Amino acid sequence: MKKFIFVALISLTACTQYPMQKPLMVDGTRNATFYTDEAECRLMAASFNPGQRKMDATFGAIDGAVTGWVVGEKEDVIGGAIAGGIVGSVRGQYNDEMARRHVLVNCMQVRGHGVVG
Repeated sequence: MKKFIFVALISLTACTQYPMQKPLMVDGTRNATFYTDEAECRLMAASFNPGQRKMDATFGAIDGAVTGWVVGEKEDVIGGAIAGGIVGSVRGQYNDEMARRHVLVNCMQVRGHGVVG
C-alpha cells in the first residue's frame, strides 16, 4: 500500500503552475481595454466547470484498484485505489484548468486582442 501512495505523492511533485495562473501571451501591443477585458474573461473562465476532475479521479481510483488487485494483496487494492484517485484528481484538475484557459484565450480573441496563448 505504501508503494502506491509513494508513487502518487511523487507524481504530485511533477505538478507545476496551472494554466490559468500563467500570464497571457499577446501578439502585438496591448490596447487600453486589455486589462479590463482580461479581468472579465478570467471571471467568465473561472465559472466554467467542465467536470473532468471528478471523472478522472473516479477512473484513476478504479485503475489503481485493478492494478493493486493484479499485484495481489488486499492492501495493494486499497493503496492502489487511493493512489489512483489522487493522481486522477490531479490530472482532472489540470484538464479542467486547460479547458478554462481555452475559454480565457477565446474570450480575449473575440474581444479583439491578439492573444496567442
